[in-house]
Amino acid sequence: MAGQDNLHIARENFAAWNAHDVEAFVKRLDSKTTWESDAFPAPFVGHEGARQFFKLYLTAFPDLHLDMEEMLAAGEDRVVVRWRSSGTHKGPLGNLPATGRKASVHGCSVMEVKNQKSGRGCISTMRTCFAS
Repeated sequence: MAGQDNLHIARENFAAWNAHDVEAFVKRLDSKTTWESDAFPAPFVGHEGARQFFKLYLTAFPDLHLDMEEMLAAGEDRVVVRWRSSGTHKGPLGNLPATGRKASVHGCSVMEVKNQKSGRGCISTMRTCFAS
């Protein structure tokens, strides 16, 4: 049953992103959570790091939306999600200034779930497209 519970937690994480509810997202994370992304040079760590990561993306893409395209329970404590995000690039993202263009990103996240919380995770983006 752990696999199904973990899938539910992953769905809740994505629902928090789509609601743009940073505290709902943080509530589902272990206090020592660590997430890595190929889009940033350093991982975010802990609840405060998660808040910064969340706000960074919502500042860059205030209309951000994530679609879960495929989700798999992997073993007792992992979930793999293939997703697509979309939004309008209206704020800075790292060194990239706002472009005002629609963007779409395909990616994959692997998250570790323990004690009903997301712990360690890895986000890999596959392709970013900006509409002209």
